[in-house]
Amino acid sequence: MSTVIFLLCLAALLVLLGRWGRKRSLDLVPSNLPIAERERRAKVVRRGAVGAYAVAAVFVAFSVAAFF
Repeated sequence: MSTVIFLLCLAALLVLLGRWGRKRSLDLVPSNLPIAERERRAKVVRRGAVGAYAVAAVFVAFSVAAFF
């Protein structure tokens, strides 16, 4: 049961990290870059946020499997 709780906590942290990165993607890249490069790097940050969501989903799946 403690494994389930641990995995769900990790999943929740990853979801929060993904939401934070997705909302603040333009703030996380340096402002002294040209606009095109800044947009490209912001896309990379948003893609990382989607990756955090995907890993969170895997943790939730593992926690369900560990429950049974």
